[in-house]
Amino acid sequence: MSNIFYQYNPQTLNYERVYPTRRQRLWAICRQLLIGIVIGGAIFGVVNYAFDSPSEAQLKKENKLLLTQYQVLSKRLNKNLKVLEDLQNRDNDLYRVLFNAEPIPESIRHPGIGGTDRYESLLSLSHSNLVIETTRKLDIMSRELYVQSNSYDELAQLVKTKEERIKHIPTMMPLKDKDLKRIASGFGMRLHPIYGSMRMHTGLDMNGEIGTPIYATGDGIVVSCGYDGGYGNCVLIDHGFGYKTRYGHCKDLLVRAGQKVSRGDKIATIGMTGATTGPHLHYEVLLKDHPDNPAKYFFMDLNPQEYEQALYLSENQ
Repeated sequence: MSNIFYQYNPQTLNYERVYPTRRQRLWAICRQLLIGIVIGGAIFGVVNYAFDSPSEAQLKKENKLLLTQYQVLSKRLNKNLKVLEDLQNRDNDLYRVLFNAEPIPESIRHPGIGGTDRYESLLSLSHSNLVIETTRKLDIMSRELYVQSNSYDELAQLVKTKEERIKHIPTMMPLKDKDLKRIASGFGMRLHPIYGSMRMHTGLDMNGEIGTPIYATGDGIVVSCGYDGGYGNCVLIDHGFGYKTRYGHCKDLLVRAGQKVSRGDKIATIGMTGATTGPHLHYEVLLKDHPDNPAKYFFMDLNPQEYEQALYLSENQ
């Protein structure tokens, strides 16, 4: 039933019925609808804010689970990166040392992972910092594992050639010296006996009578054989795998350049040619063309106690 309106008429002193116009009726209807819409919208907003729809509740549950998985994944990546770091250190400090392989540079072990915009597409995701950091760790681990895998492939190849390498590494003494009485001057800085100044002594001086046999300390090829300045009559042998040995101040040279020699072959005799104050052998080991302490390589001829004594003498003469 529609509302009936009355208006007081002071002239007739009566309430007279008022008939609203069409515009007034339309406005009343619109006003009622507007109020209903506002109230309905407010109720819908409150309900929507306070209560999730089934699909929203499921989506929130999945997002929470995904966040937990990312957190777990990030922690596991941290542990795996630590394990990988241990493998890298063991590779450089143990395996590659055993085979005299160059350590892998840090710039190769830990390569860059691109520009700052690499993960820009992830910035719009929820918890973007966690997602980006986890993705970055995964990229780092993938690249470093690739480098480590290549390193192990290289070491596997070195293992295959181990027997051949052992034959070539200079692992014996160039003179027969079981009592270690021949080492006269060690490896390192010393007062030069001729020039009277401190100079680097790049090998070992080993005493002996003129004509005492000198032996090749490993398989190799004679690079040069002849007079070589202060070394006098000198033999230089390339053993491969980065090793060379030099035998100076010799008297007789029993090999020629280009000749293949085996460990234990007689190659020369002790003399006193070149810059020397008496008969002796100047013996050098070169690793990648850098002098190394020859006594480190005497382990084939000596027992552990004798080897320690030889190292002591070579470093303290």
